[in-house]
Amino acid sequence: MNSQIQLIAPKWFVQDELHIIETIVSKTSADTGIVIAGENFDATKRCHPTVRLYMIQLFNDQYEITKELDAFQFDTAEEAQQFCAKLPEMTAIDLVMLMNKEEPVFSI
Repeated sequence: MNSQIQLIAPKWFVQDELHIIETIVSKTSADTGIVIAGENFDATKRCHPTVRLYMIQLFNDQYEITKELDAFQFDTAEEAQQFCAKLPEMTAIDLVMLMNKEEPVFSI
């Protein structure tokens, strides 16, 4: 959870109407991090609210999205927002389980 970073958002990020919810830069390597992005939290599209995780890397003092790591769909925007709030505190085990569609140790 970082208050100020320079992030270059690609055109497709804006065109897909994604919004950045949180950025997390690695505590062990400031060159790498994750962007937590939200899609359709305002229910204007015909799809479920979706939380997308993107890897970011530092290039020339600016972070760039390098790839999508995973996406999680929810029935409501409230569920998606609750997931986003818990995500930065999640253990690696819980996250790996979720990414493999298994029940996490904690309850969402």
